[in-house]
Amino acid sequence: MGFEFRITAGLTQEQRQHIAQLLATRSQAPDAPDAALPETDIRLTDAGLYICQHLRADPWHALASLRAYLDASGMSYTVEEIDD
Repeated sequence: MGFEFRITAGLTQEQRQHIAQLLATRSQAPDAPDAALPETDIRLTDAGLYICQHLRADPWHALASLRAYLDASGMSYTVEEIDD
């Protein structure tokens, strides 16, 4: 059980660097807001982002925030829930 999302977005180099920094900070901060969700895997890919939340009963709670960030950036994107 869990949820997997593939987010395809045309990220600029600056946006990719910003997201990479956020992900690096997230993984190093033991008191980060998502530290209680160690089963969440977020990776920056060539196409955008890959998010996998293992053993979760509810969809990824930050998806709305991510959509808002992408909308505010004015970029087109798609969010695909992977159902294997």
